[in-house]
Amino acid sequence: MIRHPRRSGPALDQALLDRLRALQPASLGHHLSEGFLSPKIRALVPGRMLGRAVTVRQPLPDAEPVHRVLDALRPGDVLVIDRCGDDRIACVGEMVALAARTAGAAGIVVDGVVTDIAEIAAMGLPLFARGTSVVTTRPLRVPGAELFGTICPGGVALQDGDLIFGDENGLLRLAPDRHDLAALVARAEADEAREVDWRERLAGGESLAVLNGYDAETRP
Repeated sequence: MIRHPRRSGPALDQALLDRLRALQPASLGHHLSEGFLSPKIRALVPGRMLGRAVTVRQPLPDAEPVHRVLDALRPGDVLVIDRCGDDRIACVGEMVALAARTAGAAGIVVDGVVTDIAEIAAMGLPLFARGTSVVTTRPLRVPGAELFGTICPGGVALQDGDLIFGDENGLLRLAPDRHDLAALVARAEADEAREVDWRERLAGGESLAVLNGYDAETRP
């Protein structure tokens, strides 16, 4: 299997990460035009998740690459596995999820299928995948896998060390070194603060179109 050096990425302000974690990913989505993983990768164990990606490209039903990468997980990481189109054979089950949680992982993303979903749900570890299966990978020890490289889960290029952010509504990728990350967080925070006021005003019968700044004269 091919191993690249782990890409730690630039240091991030912990206060900024905490502010980001408090937001809904969709609040950032209002201001982004790319980085959204396919909605077919959905939350099978719901929960808001933010962390640096630890990547695995695994086109074959070999269990070893995922088991090996678990030793590299650090607290707050998100294990992201690209199964390269395979939607039959599960590469994550109870034992993999337990090892990831014990290492402090923030969650798991699989562009593919998983198993033992009830047991993983009981752990409370956020898990995103395309579905479930009763067929699992096994120790084959064959070449073809890649650790810590660039993968393409859900149609989005993702590097080891990138930020991945998600909840029940979906997943998005953020470059940790994007120059406008702090400004993006501030805009999303302003949107969520405004929504607190809008909920009351909409409940009182005000027009959403008018609240959004459309010409009041166009109201039917």
